[in-house]
Amino acid sequence: MIRSFGTRLVVVMSVVVLSVIASASPSSAVDYRLEIVTGSFTSRIGERVILTVAEPQIEEIADLLDDPSATAIVSLSKPLTQRTQVAAIVAGGEFDEETRVVLTGPVFAASTFNDQNVYQLNLPTGGVQRDGALRITREGLRALRITVTRGDELFAQANTFLNVVTNRTYAPLPVFFVVDADGAPALQPDGTIRLGDSERERLRDLRDLIYRKPPAARIGVRIRPDLFDGLARSSEPDDQQLREDLFNKLPDSDILVATFRPTSVASYAAAALKTQFEAQLLRGEMLLDTLNGADLATRNTWVTNEPVDAAGIDLLRAFGVTNVVAVGPAVDASYGSDTDAARPYAMRSALNGVVLSLADSRYAQLLDVPTGTAHESAVAIAAEIVAQRESIAASAIGAAALANRQVVLSSAAGVPAEPLIATTLLRLLRNTPQVSLRQLDELAPSLEGLARIQPPTVPVVDVLSVQSRTNAAISAVEALREVLATNDDVVDTWIEVIDVANDTALSEQRRNEYLQTIVDQVESVRSGVVLPNSSFTFGSRDSSLRIGLSNTSRFELSVRLQFSSPTGKLSFTPGFVDVVLPANGQREVVVDASARSNGLIPVELVLMSKSGTVLDVSELRVRVNAIAGLGRGVSVVFLLLLGAWWFIHARRSSRKKNAKEHPALRSKT
Repeated sequence: MIRSFGTRLVVVMSVVVLSVIASASPSSAVDYRLEIVTGSFTSRIGERVILTVAEPQIEEIADLLDDPSATAIVSLSKPLTQRTQVAAIVAGGEFDEETRVVLTGPVFAASTFNDQNVYQLNLPTGGVQRDGALRITREGLRALRITVTRGDELFAQANTFLNVVTNRTYAPLPVFFVVDADGAPALQPDGTIRLGDSERERLRDLRDLIYRKPPAARIGVRIRPDLFDGLARSSEPDDQQLREDLFNKLPDSDILVATFRPTSVASYAAAALKTQFEAQLLRGEMLLDTLNGADLATRNTWVTNEPVDAAGIDLLRAFGVTNVVAVGPAVDASYGSDTDAARPYAMRSALNGVVLSLADSRYAQLLDVPTGTAHESAVAIAAEIVAQRESIAASAIGAAALANRQVVLSSAAGVPAEPLIATTLLRLLRNTPQVSLRQLDELAPSLEGLARIQPPTVPVVDVLSVQSRTNAAISAVEALREVLATNDDVVDTWIEVIDVANDTALSEQRRNEYLQTIVDQVESVRSGVVLPNSSFTFGSRDSSLRIGLSNTSRFELSVRLQFSSPTGKLSFTPGFVDVVLPANGQREVVVDASARSNGLIPVELVLMSKSGTVLDVSELRVRVNAIAGLGRGVSVVFLLLLGAWWFIHARRSSRKKNAKEHPALRSKT
């Protein structure tokens, strides 16, 4: 079918809009890059090469793939033996062609894959030249390019690598795969559990990785216990499901020990805080042991995203660590310009030593940044690893050099941001005889025979200062435990929030947020009840003292109000009263008081916890005025006297009257 120039232009412009941009090199000047979704990597001479590509987004390109009038040129490079060769081809560079074959259409056959429309190439290979088959005469890693065309109208191209092997046994290059799931704490300064979006996404990527990887491919997983604890305590239903998924599948991997919170080895070693470091380690191990099935997490291997210095070596060795695997930012530490990530090193302090293994920083980036589809990206990494193995085996001592060489694969992000790349890569490597996927407990077991490397100089966090602040905050909180006893777990939550401030990965600003939040809440409790300092008047020596208490804090407070008279002139029954004040509420405390004399008597009020932590002290004055009581007594006496006077007066009057009536007094003689 002949197309007009205008139609041709529309097709090309559509491809540009879709960001499928052609390279400037002639062999790459194509209209469409075919996306390989699955295909052969390791193959033998005589086996078929099968490639499956996604359905092109441009209809004319899709028609081209199974058009009987189309043709394809399949080019195979000479063997690649250097990483740089593979990297250059992945970047769009050319290669030295060793053989090619021309295929007549239809080149691809329409099919389905995972319920998606795809196109599949089924290409036979052989050791001799024959029509329709790709001639391969020797083993080796090759670049493979398929360019489909119809005359000079349209061009579509697919690029991949083919690892041609023979039946002989290879000395394999050991490959270790490590995942480091770390992140910010889920416990927030206000005491709530809130997992960060990036942390949640990282854990989802971890779930996808461990569910999709080949079951027999055991990988090392360091998951921060604090992060998993936050996931388990989250109120989000999706988080609970994620936690359940991880709990069920993590035992299929090698779970590595970690401190509960980020705890810088170098910083704690510099401060000689071995006990505090061990407390974080034990807390982390207790949680990790619940994930690890019947196996206990081992301390032999320590995965770190922070560099470890000489003092840190001594600290780790005290806990049984023999191997340190540096991943992420830890790889960038200054180990020297001659450092080779493909070999383990003996890293020694004055007293101890550990085996240091470094994750390859280039592979770390390739695991996170796709160079095409997931399959194409995984093939690119696998091809580079095979080329690296070939380069090592080609050294002066041959394959024996592989005895102390290795590759540590770990994402720059800790957990591969594209899990499908990692899982596809693991499948490819499992079927590649030149490499051997190993478990982390197979790392070099001793320092013997290893090249020596100096521990780096590491900037440390002033953990002594941090611990001083957190310990002071904990003491202030503990002093209020009884006062807040009726509030569910509030004190324990505050102490846990304070513990987050010990996280050495926190910025100073974030650390201050955690500490200041608790300090402010402690102060709100201590100042929540203010004692009165007013004066009272007693009308008699025995009376009642009434004290009104108001709680302005948002917590229910259990307090003791103690009464005393510094001069000893006033006594109280009882001497103290325990009272529970509702949040933002009021209560009146009443005690009986007895004065020994009149006058102005000072009274001291002390608000405290039951164990004696003083919250507030106030002095008030009580004026005792017993005059009103004496007047009543005098009045009673007066009435009694008046009554007695009237009684005596009445008797006398009666006697006088009776005397006047006596006969003797009435006689005239």
